[in-house]
Amino acid sequence: MKPGLHIVQGPPASGKTRLALAWALEVLGRRGRVFWVGLPHQRAYVYRLLSEEGAFLGLEFLSFQALYYRVLAEAGWLKPLLPGAGRVALVGEALRRAGEGPVAPGEARLFARAIAELKRYGISPFALPKEGEAGRLRRVYRLYERLKAGSLDYDDFRHRALKAPLRLFPWPDLVVVDGFREVGPLDLRFLRRLSERVPVLLTLEVLPEGCAPHRVLEARPVARRVFRLANPVEEARYLLRALKRALAPKALGGEGLAPEDVLVVAPPERIGGLMLLKDEYGLPLEDGRERALAETEEGERVLALLNPFPTGRDLLALGFSALGRKALRLGLAGEEALRALAEREGLEGGVGGLPGACAPRAPTSRPGAEAALEALGVEAKEVFLSRFRMALRVDRGEPLAWWRSLLLDEVLPPEVGRGVAVLPPLRATGVRARRAYVLEWVAGRYTLGEREDYFLLEDLREQGLLKGLPRRLRGLDPLFLEELSTRGEEVVLLYPEAGPGGPVEPLAAGERPEALPPASRLEALPQAPFRPAHPTSPASPPHVEALRRYLECPFRAYLERYPLRDGEESPWRALPSPVDLGALGGLFADGRVGPWLRAHGAHLQGLRLYVLWPGRRYRLRLDGVRWEGRAVHLYRLLGEGAEPDLSPKRRWTEWLALKALLQREDVEAVHLWAWPWLGRPRPVGKGVYRKGDALPALKEVEPLLEKALRSWGAFPPRPGPHCHACGLADLCRKEEE
Repeated sequence: MKPGLHIVQGPPASGKTRLALAWALEVLGRRGRVFWVGLPHQRAYVYRLLSEEGAFLGLEFLSFQALYYRVLAEAGWLKPLLPGAGRVALVGEALRRAGEGPVAPGEARLFARAIAELKRYGISPFALPKEGEAGRLRRVYRLYERLKAGSLDYDDFRHRALKAPLRLFPWPDLVVVDGFREVGPLDLRFLRRLSERVPVLLTLEVLPEGCAPHRVLEARPVARRVFRLANPVEEARYLLRALKRALAPKALGGEGLAPEDVLVVAPPERIGGLMLLKDEYGLPLEDGRERALAETEEGERVLALLNPFPTGRDLLALGFSALGRKALRLGLAGEEALRALAEREGLEGGVGGLPGACAPRAPTSRPGAEAALEALGVEAKEVFLSRFRMALRVDRGEPLAWWRSLLLDEVLPPEVGRGVAVLPPLRATGVRARRAYVLEWVAGRYTLGEREDYFLLEDLREQGLLKGLPRRLRGLDPLFLEELSTRGEEVVLLYPEAGPGGPVEPLAAGERPEALPPASRLEALPQAPFRPAHPTSPASPPHVEALRRYLECPFRAYLERYPLRDGEESPWRALPSPVDLGALGGLFADGRVGPWLRAHGAHLQGLRLYVLWPGRRYRLRLDGVRWEGRAVHLYRLLGEGAEPDLSPKRRWTEWLALKALLQREDVEAVHLWAWPWLGRPRPVGKGVYRKGDALPALKEVEPLLEKALRSWGAFPPRPGPHCHACGLADLCRKEEE
């Protein structure tokens, strides 16, 4: 196969990928090396197609970005990478230096997108007009390039790869570029340059201007069926029943399809509802959406901290359950309303402990941000701190709004599973299956969002040096719809006759589908009450006391992970961590608390409260820890007037921490105390434990701990005497046993 650029053009589902795979298999059969360039979400699909042909070595899947990165790495031209959030932050700084006044994150994002498009098509800032909004873009673009010196954004990799010497080692015998609707001019220039050394096969739907195709493929017939349902609920239920029949074994009346043979395309906002129903139907559905950092447990807590207009939901995420639930019931939001509610309910300590917009202790420096993240129990702090450093660069005085905005932009790749992929439309491009289902096949639902650019209108894109920019209004929506409707060898298009807003206009007229047999217990046995399975969770226990309570009742341990009841807030949380007596002026003035603080200052100074100590198998949440040279003081912090509860049946944490600390070389002794609020600390057991001392309590704790660790993950109810003191009786399922 001779070097050169071989362009294959064809509509969606015309066999472009199969042709490219045939070329690749021919090279692999000769023990050659193949680079397959595609979109990142197409990787698993390409490898699956290859595995169907047998076992082969030598094919490597790359994105364009990874290929450019490798070219620069081999040439020694690499520089630090500036991620997408860093580009927005630098554009914000450029706007500020350009004298634009206060800069909002949304405005910076608008400029960043415009700059990315210009760089993608090789347009310099000097090609832009000097007046109007395009002139503002020109000035910000120039400042951004100046501020970025020493770093490379994603588009810089593309530009430098056009000039870097090609020293790929080992050289591929074939480069396949597949899965793209079209490629930009700079990508095409790079492929032309690469094709001087190796054969390059490029498959496209839209042919670049001035290019002649090596081969043109015709559209292949695709079996399409269009069904209409009464409403979105019936549409979703029909889809799930159809999936159940498709995946069921033939011996049970199903079709026996494998999960990877089936694909579902749905609007992003509909995917969450399908995920909620998958357990009811017993379907292995995989969420194909990119995960937002804000949707993770840690991200939700951090964003709740930074919300400028806090709500009851934010308070719940931060652990203020009593105040949060009351705010939700009353529909209150905003700092002023929440403070008034806290004062009325006698919960002033709750809102005063919020370090975000609800309180004056907002993190405006890196140490403050680190302390806030540690207080929230965030383990992977670096991704949050890196965005905070970017926010400080834009607005050192008020970085919180920028920090929140940069975190909202952060997305995580979807987890690759082995179930039926439920994909949003853009992630369905370039992949196909044996059968595809498409939801909501109605007008206006699936579009590319073509609209005029804010800075450069359509007429400007046809003048002077801007001719390299493509028009924004290109009419590609029909091609996009054709691509979505050909994602399988057999395609089932579903649409509701009406939605919440009234009747809808289908893209193709459909017929009523045949009734499918029930696919869930709710459908099959409507006369019998539905008994959901006992909850299960792969999440590790939040701390070791959850394991202790798990042995009493697994179901209660599961529910206690969520703030379902208004619990009493520990008075110890009114103190900062670590305790600094010099910063407690208000508490010293209190008639009851002040004398107590003065009497026990030696114990309080430097005391760290509610410390989370992660371990390999479980975590310890220590009430209070204080270091004194090579001695450690452990405190069990109790409510006012409470008696110590450190027996092995009622408390494990301190005994396990005692053992772990005495195994450390930097610890000679551990002091164990029980300390009620406004009382005096009392030693527990021997009081002082040193290396080699016997710990009888551990002989009882460790077997119970191992038993709980082995069983953790399933949470059935376990009735017993503890039920009389349980506050979750209305949620319990013990009567169903």
